[in-house]
Amino acid sequence: MAATLSGCPKSYPDCDDDKTCASHAEVCVANKCRQCRDDAQCTKLDACLSCQANECVKRPRCCKSALDCPNGKCWKDPANPSAPGTCGGMCQRDGDCPSGQRCANGSCVPDISCTDDAFCPEGQRCIDGRCAIVPCTPQPIYFDFNEYVIRLDQEQAVADNAACLKQRTSERFVAEGHCDERGSDEYNLALGQRRAATVVRQYQTLGADRAKLNVISYGEEKPVCGEARESCWSLNRRVETNPK
Repeated sequence: MAATLSGCPKSYPDCDDDKTCASHAEVCVANKCRQCRDDAQCTKLDACLSCQANECVKRPRCCKSALDCPNGKCWKDPANPSAPGTCGGMCQRDGDCPSGQRCANGSCVPDISCTDDAFCPEGQRCIDGRCAIVPCTPQPIYFDFNEYVIRLDQEQAVADNAACLKQRTSERFVAEGHCDERGSDEYNLALGQRRAATVVRQYQTLGADRAKLNVISYGEEKPVCGEARESCWSLNRRVETNPK
């Protein structure tokens, strides 16, 4: 009569508490032995398992090592490397890829944003698959025979050069004075110096940084044309502005 009043212990899969389910490594949920009540029971078995409808199931893309990701990599939080990660592609950001490649949809692909100049904004060119600003190049300034005054037809070239120098502010430049072969070496060295100094003064007037400009004269030592005629001499009477 006492046993009847107290009731018989329930047998698996019915339960009143976890003790009845312990032999099957389960827990008691709503008087039934089930695999899990919450994630705590699942993660004891596998860090990638979670409790869903009282069953332990693997979380999508969860991984503990690269072996869990046959088609990619197991990406983990560097701050907590012992925690499970997430299966993903071979990269998550451009920095995961080798030089010259970028990350696109989990794969490292050639870092190409253009195939020709038409793909680039105005003032840029397609270089090695990337749109890039091409540094301007100062052009020669030409002079009349035995003169160091800037000619009217050379004023625009001087202005363009000054604008270029203001773009390339991280560099130093040297203005090189040159002469044709007529006249003595000493005279041509002095004339080349005056030509270069005149150009630099005009650059400074137009806003270029004088502290980054040097002056040198080569006289007649570096001709660009070697024929003894005016069309050739006129090319030698010049100032070149080159990176130092």
